[in-house]
Amino acid sequence: MGMSFAYGASDDTQSFATLEKALDLGINFWDTADMYGNGANEVLLSKVLEKHRDKVFLATKFGFRYK
Repeated sequence: MGMSFAYGASDDTQSFATLEKALDLGINFWDTADMYGNGANEVLLSKVLEKHRDKVFLATKFGFRYK
């Protein structure tokens, strides 16, 4: 899904499909942070979970951004 420099560019289509499959398989604990993908991960999750929020436990954290 490539949400950091180490994994290359992200592909929204692949990311949505992967997260939807996780939901289908019953994966219900998701962990994110504002630093993952420079905030892109949280935006992605908000779109995927918009209709599924009642099915998932969502953990998040915050940190410092270095420039």
